Amino acid sequence: MSESTSCLDAFLASFGKRAFRRPLAADEIAEMKDVAMGTSPAPANATEAIRNVVVMLLMSPRFVNHLELAGTPISGREDYLALDPYEVASRLSYTFWQTLPDDALLAAAADGSLGTDAGFNTQLDRVFADMRTRDTVWQFWNEWMRFESFTGFSSERPAFKALAAGENLGVAGHDHWGDMVKEIRDLTNLLTWTRQGTFMDLMTSTESVTKSADLAHLYGVSAWSGSGDYPRFTDGSRRGILQRAALLASSLETTNPFHRGSFLRRSILCDNLPRPDANSLPPGSLDPPPVSTTLTTRQRFAAKVEGNGLCETCHASFSNLGYIMESYDALGRFRTMEKVLDEQTGATLATLPIDVTAIPQVILGDTRPVSGPAELNQRMLESGKVEACLSANYFRYALRRDPTRDSADACAYEAMRGSLSSGGALAAAFRGMAASISFRRHKVGAP
Repeated sequence: MSESTSCLDAFLASFGKRAFRRPLAADEIAEMKDVAMGTSPAPANATEAIRNVVVMLLMSPRFVNHLELAGTPISGREDYLALDPYEVASRLSYTFWQTLPDDALLAAAADGSLGTDAGFNTQLDRVFADMRTRDTVWQFWNEWMRFESFTGFSSERPAFKALAAGENLGVAGHDHWGDMVKEIRDLTNLLTWTRQGTFMDLMTSTESVTKSADLAHLYGVSAWSGSGDYPRFTDGSRRGILQRAALLASSLETTNPFHRGSFLRRSILCDNLPRPDANSLPPGSLDPPPVSTTLTTRQRFAAKVEGNGLCETCHASFSNLGYIMESYDALGRFRTMEKVLDEQTGATLATLPIDVTAIPQVILGDTRPVSGPAELNQRMLESGKVEACLSANYFRYALRRDPTRDSADACAYEAMRGSLSSGGALAAAFRGMAASISFRRHKVGAP
């Protein structure tokens, strides 16, 4: 078995280091060898021995979980530690790549340079510039905006076909939803990586970055050619990321102002919005109100909760946000009139003027009305809540925990929020999460 032992030693030194994201300790190596070679009957060859080790490594909590147990006490405190260089390497790689450290990170941990400010900054610059970081940051946007929750267009419904007439929706080779999501990716990439764009740029941009002729047609602008200046929304109908089609589109031919409003309140403003107990709701509460030839969608939805104390109290916090966004139809097209369509035939039953004036109360107690999405967007910017929400969500996404008050985490969160609020570049704000000194430290025991 000398050949098996030699192969096993080499495997533990390479794969073991990858799996645990650090070299295995002597007692761990001994344990692995005992399991691999000491079973009864003993493994017949090196391949079988290594198979035993692979199973053990991949079942270990040290592989499955990010355990940060090593470190050096800071200022003599046993409960506040500077991370071991290998743990720093792991944090960097999982924060920006969502995967294991590469050879360069492990080498910087092994030679100790990752434990110095200069060595850490060198690796942070390298890791952040890697294309994998772009993919990770996009996944953050994708999760925060909840694009994967979209269930698809009901393109076979007669009323939906009537709504989408002339838009190539449902035609083979035309992926409207894919085009909508790609627009958001292209916009965030442009402002984060190509330019030194700011949070304000993201929230106020009137540039149309889509190359899709279908989406451009829906917007009423030209598709971007791939070079030169981007087309712009010049009529005031669309401003910033929150007024793009991917954040407005519905599966059905009708909009749902409750869904739009709750998304803005809960996901974009990070306000607590309790979910109702389904068992306590009156029958039919979750069903959309039936189509009417005399009532707009806003009026139908408002009537649904009017006079119901159980529903009205909660809906008062978010429904108005959705009513303001009625400026956009179920495809995300700007409108001033609403077409009422027959669900069964697609025939136009009525055309009604929409009312998008409401009091959004972006900040509790602010009773100033707004008269459309542009004013709502400005009110949200004035509140400072969107950049705070973005920072909290990115912190949670990158470090897999909430930024708690009165902790080093709070400092890192506040630094990102402050950077976004003061006009710092988006890329610098994302990178800054790791630049914070708390990124290389951890608290042991109770907070």
